[in-house]
Amino acid sequence: MRLLGYGGLPLSRGPLFWKLPQSVTSLAIDTCVVTLIQVRDIMAQLPNLDDLSLSGSLVAVNRKELPGIGTALRGRFGGRLMLCSEYVNKGALDVLLEIPTGLHFTEMWIGCTRERLPSAVRLAEACCKTVVKLSHMVIFHCKFSHSSWFW
Repeated sequence: MRLLGYGGLPLSRGPLFWKLPQSVTSLAIDTCVVTLIQVRDIMAQLPNLDDLSLSGSLVAVNRKELPGIGTALRGRFGGRLMLCSEYVNKGALDVLLEIPTGLHFTEMWIGCTRERLPSAVRLAEACCKTVVKLSHMVIFHCKFSHSSWFW
């Protein structure tokens, strides 16, 4: 299942009102119109979730709503994990790390800025017994000079 979209207003009828097929084993969210709470609500409806891909921007949420939000999630979480940009942060990682059954991903791809590298390491450590392939890309902010780009 893929949820894609850019621009516009955040989802007003949140995923809590959607009825999703429980047979879904793969979820990809690449959008800038959802909150972390809505992502969690989508994941909570998918008990057979194995592969997970989260990228794009998150709509800001009240920090008080974040504690303990991973406890309602279940799934195998033993396939592939891809996290990019804003999903490599404390709130999003807490959602994953608080899953009662744990994480068992065998393949992980994480793309983040240098500042979020400790969060990426924390996630990789959570899957250290099962991960077979780990790919990581550190994104450095670009600075422009008169003659060239620096990476």
